[in-house]
Amino acid sequence: MQNATQEIAIGIQRAPSIPDQIADALRRDIVTAEMEADAPIKQSHLAARYGVSQAPVREALNQLISEHLVVHYQNRGVRVAPLVAAEFEEAARLRITLETELVRAAAARFTDENRKVAEAELQRIGEAGKVADLMAAHDAFHDEIYAAASAPIAHEIVRGLRARCSRYLGFMWKSSANAALSYDEHRQLLELVAAGNGGAAAAFMKPHIEGSTAAVLACLEEVDAG
Repeated sequence: MQNATQEIAIGIQRAPSIPDQIADALRRDIVTAEMEADAPIKQSHLAARYGVSQAPVREALNQLISEHLVVHYQNRGVRVAPLVAAEFEEAARLRITLETELVRAAAARFTDENRKVAEAELQRIGEAGKVADLMAAHDAFHDEIYAAASAPIAHEIVRGLRARCSRYLGFMWKSSANAALSYDEHRQLLELVAAGNGGAAAAFMKPHIEGSTAAVLACLEEVDAG
């Protein structure tokens, strides 16, 4: 009979905790722009909504604070973090530096299995009817390509940067009709990487990221102007 140590060793997964479930639900609503920037978050309302005490709600909110998705203000309580153009631009510049090198390396190691998984995620991008589905497929697509680069440190950093950018992209996709463009560009990227053309894939990534950055900034400017 297996003991607890053996269960952990063979990778048995535990069900998400209550704080994790609350954090996941709030994260999804924030990243997909269902909850707007600076919207107040009432702990008592969340506790009533999920039928729990305020302790797991506070734990969930602390997770989201560490992810820069919510902010605790001394006099205003907990609110959805603002969308800051300068923060997004800085993250985009760092992404260009790292992601161009990741696709270059991935092209030299990309396997048929990598392509099969990436193709499936690309199909999900094309079929996505909701922003949440589009974003999940988008992240999985890029993860599959970058995993092939065998550069785990760079990949981990990029994941963090992309997480910081995700709510900006969700805001842009909800505010505009960029899903078709997203599919076409990702199809081009996959073809370059699968063909082993690392130089062309790296050259493609810079305008690809710059284009989405410009689209996000344009959406932010429209909101500010309105």
